[in-house]
Amino acid sequence: MIENKCTISIKHRLDSEENQENGKPENSRETENKNGLKGAEKYFYCVVPCGKEKNFGRIGMNDSEVYTVPYNDIAAVVSDSSLKEYELTEEYATRHEEVIKYLMERCAVVPVEFGTLIKNERILKTLIAKTYDPLKEGLKIVDNAVELGVKVVLSKESTFDNLRRKECVSEIIGSLKTKAKHVSIGDLFSDRLILNAAFLVIKENIDAFSNEV
Repeated sequence: MIENKCTISIKHRLDSEENQENGKPENSRETENKNGLKGAEKYFYCVVPCGKEKNFGRIGMNDSEVYTVPYNDIAAVVSDSSLKEYELTEEYATRHEEVIKYLMERCAVVPVEFGTLIKNERILKTLIAKTYDPLKEGLKIVDNAVELGVKVVLSKESTFDNLRRKECVSEIIGSLKTKAKHVSIGDLFSDRLILNAAFLVIKENIDAFSNEV
């Protein structure tokens, strides 16, 4: 969301790493997890500057326990999942965003794309190792900034046609991006939702951004 090159790199390497992993037996450490789900995959929320294991409680998808998987001085923030994929529903999207927001209140964060699942911890650490430099750069960029989500939902009585919707979205983005360092447009998971965006805003500009909203 915040730094596209980080997200793209992680997603790009995921399939190749899993293909190399096929047929390899998982060791006992990898089958253990924080939520008692044997053989669970890792739902990947974000990367934070942290070099040790931390537990944030059951704030994750389906009330799962969220924790760090450290690599050097950064860490992936994950939870264990018995699901193989997540449908982009309002409930799941909100929970994903809430975890990231919780961490943003405490440290710099490079978010990962919604629905990213990693087969096991070994593959996860390999991905972090291969994307270490851009992830560190991403954390440096967002260290003095926060990601603010903006959703625009039409009322049930709205009669906006597609053209008017596009004009409205363009106007909103054009106005807000003048107060932001970066903007990322997310997927729409409702017919009434016309904008789902994340704006990277320098902390000193939060009030100005909020006033613009």
